[in-house]
Amino acid sequence: MKFAIPDNFPEVYRADDPALRPLAARGEVVMASTLHRTREELIDRLRGTTAAINVRAYSKFDDAVFAALPELKFLTVMGTGTDNIDLEAARRHGVVVSNTPTAPTVSVAEHTVALALALTKNLAPMDRALRGGEWRHLPGIELREKTFGFIGLGLIAAEVAPVVRALGMRLVGWSFTRDEDRARRLGVQLLELDDVLRSADIVSLHLRASSRTAGFIGRRELGLMQPTAYLINTARGAIVDEAALVDALAARRIAGAAIDVFQHEPLPADSPFLALENVLLTPHVAWVTDAGTARMARHPVDNILAFLGGKPQFVVN
Repeated sequence: MKFAIPDNFPEVYRADDPALRPLAARGEVVMASTLHRTREELIDRLRGTTAAINVRAYSKFDDAVFAALPELKFLTVMGTGTDNIDLEAARRHGVVVSNTPTAPTVSVAEHTVALALALTKNLAPMDRALRGGEWRHLPGIELREKTFGFIGLGLIAAEVAPVVRALGMRLVGWSFTRDEDRARRLGVQLLELDDVLRSADIVSLHLRASSRTAGFIGRRELGLMQPTAYLINTARGAIVDEAALVDALAARRIAGAAIDVFQHEPLPADSPFLALENVLLTPHVAWVTDAGTARMARHPVDNILAFLGGKPQFVVN
């Protein structure tokens, strides 16, 4: 049996990674730790594979990829997002797709809170100024009695909620499901989407990327936010109209943004975000912690073992 990890760049798994030993005991594990440039190169890395681990969202699994890989029966995503996978095409070609929704939850939630604090306290620009020899005071905002707005109330939002509530913030939110009981358990007041955007001092995105969330936060939505408000995105880059966000930040129509995920990753060297002072950027790293990385490495292997045992888990197609 052959297992493949075609997109281990930047590197998550080591060649001798203990997490991969259960697979090595069952067959051959092949891994590529360089960036593939073409669909054909991705296909070549997967030929003859029974099950594969998709590490990075830049790998696009479309109908042509699945059609070229008749041996492939199972694909597991490291993380929750499946926007890089044509799930219907996978189903047509007999490929079961799973994700690992519980692996990154705590780490991403902590990163969300860290971004909120760093952004609202102006930590990054003051650090840069001080390193440049400038003793510069940039006043932040006090978060107690401010409003934290959730767009999406999934697993990560559920971890963020008690932390920001402990800071003394009011919690409001919106979700597709409008689950009143869940919102009540989290201490979140459910509002209409536009009302969350209008009222929140911090708007935090917690949606999965899909056809209905592409460009979900655009010019209209950003225009509803207060000029003193901040946007945080640790979900997926495709959820936000990046051109609209750049314009809003440049014109100071919102106070700032903290972004961990982008439409194009790695972030291009000519990205307009890099020229803005009121944006805090991290390189899709929210889940990269000691415990988070260990779970992210282990859970895809657990998914493969469950599939081989006839009991696939966390199936998304």
